[in-house]
Amino acid sequence: MAYGTYDETHQRILDSGLEMFLENGFERTNLRDLCAKAGVTTGSFYRHFESKEDIFSIFVQPAVDEIKKDFADAEPVCREAVEAGDIRRLWMIMDADRLLDYIYRNFDALKLLLKCSDGTKYSDFLNEVVCLETDISLRSLGMAKERGFISVELPSETEMHMICHAYISSVFEAVWHDLGREEMEKYIHTIVTFFTAGAYQVLGL
Repeated sequence: MAYGTYDETHQRILDSGLEMFLENGFERTNLRDLCAKAGVTTGSFYRHFESKEDIFSIFVQPAVDEIKKDFADAEPVCREAVEAGDIRRLWMIMDADRLLDYIYRNFDALKLLLKCSDGTKYSDFLNEVVCLETDISLRSLGMAKERGFISVELPSETEMHMICHAYISSVFEAVWHDLGREEMEKYIHTIVTFFTAGAYQVLGL
């Protein structure tokens, strides 16, 4: 049943996996059907991959690693902004253009993570991103409050989580609705502007 070189077979399996995951989701993608679509036996499949989730990870792990790195890289930049008293710069660190580039570069991976990941270790991806946003927001604003740059009462941890969930979910709606680049650019800028204005209002900035 299998044909072509090792690399060609490997790529056919990946292509088949991506197409079926996007169409059916991870849980509803049958390994035998995936193999049949790729033109390989299940025995051949296991010479290339350990499992169905192994293929899924190949597609999504780089996008997960990238956004985690972005938050890690943002931490010292946020700290510098707070120490300089430039609190408004906190909302420029993960700006609309940067979000747009991340989403567009990782569009298929994000569709898999947000819509097709039930049954994998990635099924809580959205909440994990929300937690990253919540944690860095609470730390940065807490530092600003301690230094006297914010005089109003800060949102509680629960409130901040809910606000961040609303924000991150809204941003990722661009993926859910399969927006093209031009439409996505307009949408992301609108969402960032909307939530930034709300943050300034709540924090008295």
